[in-house]
Amino acid sequence: MCFSAAASFTATAILVPAGIYASKIARNKDPRYLPLAIFPLAFGIQQGLEGLAWLGLEGNQADLVWLGARGFLLFSHGFWMVWPALTAYALESRPWAKKLLLAIALIGFLFGVSLCGPFLTFPDWLSVAVTQGSIDYQLQIIYDRFFPRDISRLIYMLIALGPLWLSNLTPLRLMGGLIALLAVITYWLFNYAFVSVWCFWAAVVSLYVAYIFHSVFFSDQPA
Repeated sequence: MCFSAAASFTATAILVPAGIYASKIARNKDPRYLPLAIFPLAFGIQQGLEGLAWLGLEGNQADLVWLGARGFLLFSHGFWMVWPALTAYALESRPWAKKLLLAIALIGFLFGVSLCGPFLTFPDWLSVAVTQGSIDYQLQIIYDRFFPRDISRLIYMLIALGPLWLSNLTPLRLMGGLIALLAVITYWLFNYAFVSVWCFWAAVVSLYVAYIFHSVFFSDQPA
């Protein structure tokens, strides 16, 4: 989490079992839902990596900060650029929507590479600090040379959340809308540590996936 190592690891301890639970249901009931089931598991691993970054910052261990921060950002700026589109694609039945989702996945992959490549290649493109009790990933991106950071964030949001909004499944649209609302709140209140704080709230929302599997998709009521 964005406030302490203990909070990050607590989030991991909750999210990983939730993801395993949902994945087991998906595997047994309908494998098409497996990409969605992985959401809490992936967020749990991501929060654990941020926990490592916290331990490195608190113990002045640069190697641990390097591992935790870059692992966290590979999820936030890489994995989540592709996975939502692939998840929605797996559950989509409309041919035109499936084509659009594949296109978004490809765009997300290329955008993610352009975000992650520089900080993996050039160490000075990323510095990590604690600002007002939260981790601040001070990350340079190539698009800063062409337009304001807020434009990059908007592109990011459209790639990451657009597939959920596009889905014909109400629970996915609801989850995408809630994460977008939390992005606006985070921008307003925690802009100094936007990446860390928004990822935490998105991780919390991903617990909704376990509820979907338990009470919506595989109950007697249609999704």
